[in-house]
Amino acid sequence: MEDKKKVLSIKDIAAISGVSIATVSRILNKKGRYSPETEKKVLAVVNSYGYVPNQTGKSLREARSHTIGLIVPNITNAFFSCLAYEIETYLFEKNYSVFICNSGNTAEKEIDYFRTLAGKCVDGILCISALDRIPEDITARQIPIVCIDRQPKAAVPLPWIGNDGKNASCSATSHLLDKGCRHILFITSYLDSYNRLDRRAGYEQALKEHGFFVDKNYILERSGTEPTPIEVEILISQFLQTRLPLDGIIAASESAALGAMYALQRNGISVPADVRIVCFDNTMYSLLVSPPLSSIERHPQKIARQGSDLLLDLIEGKTAGEMSITIPMELIERESSR
Repeated sequence: MEDKKKVLSIKDIAAISGVSIATVSRILNKKGRYSPETEKKVLAVVNSYGYVPNQTGKSLREARSHTIGLIVPNITNAFFSCLAYEIETYLFEKNYSVFICNSGNTAEKEIDYFRTLAGKCVDGILCISALDRIPEDITARQIPIVCIDRQPKAAVPLPWIGNDGKNASCSATSHLLDKGCRHILFITSYLDSYNRLDRRAGYEQALKEHGFFVDKNYILERSGTEPTPIEVEILISQFLQTRLPLDGIIAASESAALGAMYALQRNGISVPADVRIVCFDNTMYSLLVSPPLSSIERHPQKIARQGSDLLLDLIEGKTAGEMSITIPMELIERESSR
């Protein structure tokens, strides 16, 4: 009787199954012709002996590692976590493994991850960047890179997929203005070296279009020194001490909106009776608070799948040059802004 602890090769599997090595290879790679009966017999041996294909040898033959690097700014962020889940799930279906790298919104750490992933010979990289510019030594490696959500500068044009943050922020601000809000705070994201101004620009555009002055006192910038809800709670509490009027808030994320709600509640201010709130991302957390948050739906599944397809096309050499894909957003109105 065969020793099932033995590490088998394809040659061993073929001998035990009574078929050719080529047939075993076709079955394991799901390529070529073979009968269902033969497949069943070979897979029975594979499963019985716990055979695991030698991926190193396969990668060398194909000049592919069948691995993808995914750099995210903060894996605890609900939106980025959802994106990472959708990307990993979709690419697994395409026979790719995903290295998920949490940069912590830190430029230096992201650069280290780029270089580490290159050293691991990944076939491509999906990146939600904390960088304002991706270093040339990274783009010079000619590893396919697709940027998601954020668009850092680079020596060569990099494909991008994401949303129109300016238009979404403009719509959210206009929504509050239409509800009668006249003193609207805008709470920024923390982005380290990346200079994101699209959402702020949309907020300012909506104010100007409705005939209102843009007051810099109503733009609260996060420094990233504390977790988002805590930092925003502090910022809102400090703003309330100024005694400036307040009746609306645009928050760059749900966690920022939560921090704002905590501060308002502690100061006896009601949402939405006194202050209306709209935030970005529309994950489950928008529904778990009271009142439920009006939120911008960004469609992470569409971003994940189309971004992954774009990267796979680049890996296969099917796409060349610059490509940008914009996924439309929509405002989901709930009690926080009614």
